[in-house]
Amino acid sequence: MVDGLTLGIDFGTSAVKVVALRGDGTVAAHASSGYETFKPAPDRAEQEPEDWWRALSTAAASVMAEIDPASVIAAGLSGQLNGIVLIDADGAALGRSLIWLDQRCGDEVAELERSHAETLAAKVSSPTSPIAVLPKLQWLARHEPARMHRARHVFQVKDYILWRLTGAVATDANEASATLMMNLASRQWDAALVALSGLATGHLSPIRASTEIVGRVTAEASAASGLPRGLGVVPGSGDTGALGVGCGAFAAGTAAVTLGTAGHIVASVPNQPPALVPGLWRMAHVTPDRELWLGLIPAGGLSIAWLRNLGTGFAGRPFGFDDLERLVQATEPGSGAAVFLPFLEGAGTPWNDPSRFAAVAGLNVTHGAGHLVRAVYEGVAFNIRACLESFEVAGVSLERVHLAEGGAQSPAWCQIIADVLDRDVRVVAERDTSATGAAILARAAVDATDLAVVVERSVRIARVHEPNPAVRDRIDLSWKRFQQEAGRTN
Repeated sequence: MVDGLTLGIDFGTSAVKVVALRGDGTVAAHASSGYETFKPAPDRAEQEPEDWWRALSTAAASVMAEIDPASVIAAGLSGQLNGIVLIDADGAALGRSLIWLDQRCGDEVAELERSHAETLAAKVSSPTSPIAVLPKLQWLARHEPARMHRARHVFQVKDYILWRLTGAVATDANEASATLMMNLASRQWDAALVALSGLATGHLSPIRASTEIVGRVTAEASAASGLPRGLGVVPGSGDTGALGVGCGAFAAGTAAVTLGTAGHIVASVPNQPPALVPGLWRMAHVTPDRELWLGLIPAGGLSIAWLRNLGTGFAGRPFGFDDLERLVQATEPGSGAAVFLPFLEGAGTPWNDPSRFAAVAGLNVTHGAGHLVRAVYEGVAFNIRACLESFEVAGVSLERVHLAEGGAQSPAWCQIIADVLDRDVRVVAERDTSATGAAILARAAVDATDLAVVVERSVRIARVHEPNPAVRDRIDLSWKRFQQEAGRTN
């Protein structure tokens, strides 16, 4: 193993996270810095690319102040999938980025499903969704043609940062496969699918290996970001591939559940023939011998943030996490028959319906605050169970469940998830798993060791939550209520 630290830089939905990782998987330093999401209309979600750059400079400066810069040997990138930045011939961003939460392209999705469903199923093997880049670009071509005409290049979030840091133009297969424009079998851009967007493949970044150093930090970028000049940078992966690595969902049989703003449930699967898998997204993993299958809960951790923000209207301040934890622990499993559908940003797996709304059902005058709070925690856990059942129906055998990120910091929520899944839940020690995964991918670029060995060495388990048999009957009854409510339309 090569001595030194690797950096992992992950651009999530609300913040950039930077970690400096030792070879044994322990974190030497970490920092984060947030940025704003603009919502000019209910179906829109935009971010300023310059805000990402400023946030990186802030977080990187904090990390570099805690370590010896000379000890850093490589950096890897990760980022929210399906956020796009249009760049003109002078290298300027053409307006804000449309991020993955942007839902304005519903008409374009419907047209793709009417006219190109078979082609997309055969080449992409994932459902058509407003989340994806292809229908977003179609919307821009229809509604903002001047902006599209001026575009010399279309970056995704982390690839824009790679370009700003090194001048290199590159992406990775995991990132590209989520766009609906990459052929999953060949792991190359598909010219016919790209043409549907109104662009050509030359507008998109070449697809390179996740563990290949494709550029080095320039003097200008070093001065602005605080990262060492000449530092080698790998494209890394979209956040799904990186979190799969950072959570240990690289070998077969392990499902990783992360509860950040969204909830992601991922598992590694050997490459499969082209086909849609109901409710799941198929995408390339970080090595060419396997795929990553994804179940999505758009408002995973966001459901808890929403719950906290209710406190502003009642108490003049957000509810604290400790307040919610006490209410959950003081309320019996089953939430007194109250059921929460966590569809605050639409329904993901297995329904794949962005038009669905969240709901609370089964309330009466006997319910208190604890019932509502626990119902929200249980509702997200039931959605996780629905995702895992989708994997099993598709023939993916899952032996282990790893849990990470923000939701994993709540012991009460971890126990609820173990009870709902009726299986052990292993909590990953490092919280920022996509950033950790990006650092592991950077390590693989400079270390002669196989990536599987690096992952095994680097992913550490902090604790294990076992299901409580005494609550199984109540949980099963609540699960049936959840299924009934989720089966209704709204």
